[in-house]
Amino acid sequence: MKLQKQTKIEQLFKKNYRVYCLLSYSYVSQWEIAEDIVQDVFVKVLTKEDNKVLLNINAYVWRAIKNNSIKYISRTKKIESLDENCLSIPLEEEPLKQETNRASILQESINNLPLRCKSVFELCALDGYKYSIAADQLGISVNTVKTQMKKAYKILRSDLKNYYLFFLFLFEN
Repeated sequence: MKLQKQTKIEQLFKKNYRVYCLLSYSYVSQWEIAEDIVQDVFVKVLTKEDNKVLLNINAYVWRAIKNNSIKYISRTKKIESLDENCLSIPLEEEPLKQETNRASILQESINNLPLRCKSVFELCALDGYKYSIAADQLGISVNTVKTQMKKAYKILRSDLKNYYLFFLFLFEN
């Protein structure tokens, strides 16, 4: 029985070695490391003394390679040292003025939206309401809310094209 298990595993190894290496490589990005991980997994499978029969050896090996690749990444992850300048608080008030200026530009653009579009945008984007709740509050359909949100984003993108990246991060949170 053990000899049969060993030949089945050897056949799987020979048949799918390159595919398994590619799987590991997709995580670790180093071919030699990927090969080592694949070989280690097969050695563990071959030397496993457990009497349990694996129903799907291919799935087991696939998962083991994936997990070992992820473990390798987490073990070798380097912690980058912090630059001392990033910890200092700027003494200038200029960045604060710029941020306030950007916030006022955003608020002005929101105020310039059409009335229905503005109310839908404020409820969904700024207050965080779900479309269905905003629709109930405004007495309109969910599809109308979706349409108005698309319209609002289109207008805001156009108005704020110079500040787009800044506001992208602002709305991300």
